[in-house]
Amino acid sequence: MTPPRTRQATAWIYEGLWAVLTDLFHVPDQPPVLPTASGAQVVSLRPCAGWLRYRKVSFWLGMLSTLLTIGAVGAPLLLTSSVRPWLLFPVLGLVVLFGLVGYVSIHLGFDTTWYVLSDRALRIRRGVWTLHETTITFDNVQNVKISQGPLQRIFDFSDLVIETAGGGGGGPQQNLEQASHVGLLAGIENPTALREQIMNRVRASRSAGLGDEHDVPTPPSGASPTWSPAHLEELRRIASHVARLRARSD
Repeated sequence: MTPPRTRQATAWIYEGLWAVLTDLFHVPDQPPVLPTASGAQVVSLRPCAGWLRYRKVSFWLGMLSTLLTIGAVGAPLLLTSSVRPWLLFPVLGLVVLFGLVGYVSIHLGFDTTWYVLSDRALRIRRGVWTLHETTITFDNVQNVKISQGPLQRIFDFSDLVIETAGGGGGGPQQNLEQASHVGLLAGIENPTALREQIMNRVRASRSAGLGDEHDVPTPPSGASPTWSPAHLEELRRIASHVARLRARSD
C-alpha cells in the first residue's frame, strides 16, 4: 500500500500541473455538449477507475523495463571502461523527468476523456496536449462490439468498438482510435449495459427516419395544409418550367 505522504505528494504534483495546464491550454473541465431534442436524456461518462489503474501498472512496468535496460548496459561499461559513474546521473535524471511527465499525462488523459450520448449521436473526446472530438450519429452505426483482453479482464473493464457505415471490423486494437469509421470507448465497466443502451438509441433513431420528422408538428386530422409564400413561389417556378417544356415540344 502506498504511504499517505507519498499519495499526498503525488496528488499535489498532479493537481498543481493540472491547474497550470488547464489555464495554459484552456482545457475544458466539463463534458462536450451535444444538440438534442427537448426533454431527451443525455448521458455523460468517462473511463472507469480500473482503466486508470491498468494504465498506471502498464506505465510502471515500462519504467521498470527502462531502468533495467539502463542498468544492464551501464554496469558493464562501468566495470570494463574508464567511464565515470556520475555520467549516468544525467541519464537517470532524464528518465525520472520523462517518467513524471508520463505519469501526469495518464491522469490528464483520464480527466479529459469523455463519452456523451444524446438521442441522436455519440461524441467521443480524448487527448491531453491536443483535444480530439469525434461525433458518430446513430443512423450510421452498423455494429457495437465488446473487446476485452486478459489484462483488461484482470482490471475488470472492457472496450466498446463502434463500427459505422463504410468501416470494417478488422485492425489491431491500437489502431482503432485512428480509424475513420470506428469509434472506441475505452475503459467501460459495464459494457453489456452500455452496448444495449447504444443499440436502443440506434433502433430509435432509425425508426424515426433519416430526417427530423419527429420534430415537425403534425397538423390536426382533417385540417388543410398550410402553404408558405416559399411553397407557392416554388410551385409557380415548376409550373413555368413545365409550360416552357410544352412550348418547345410543340
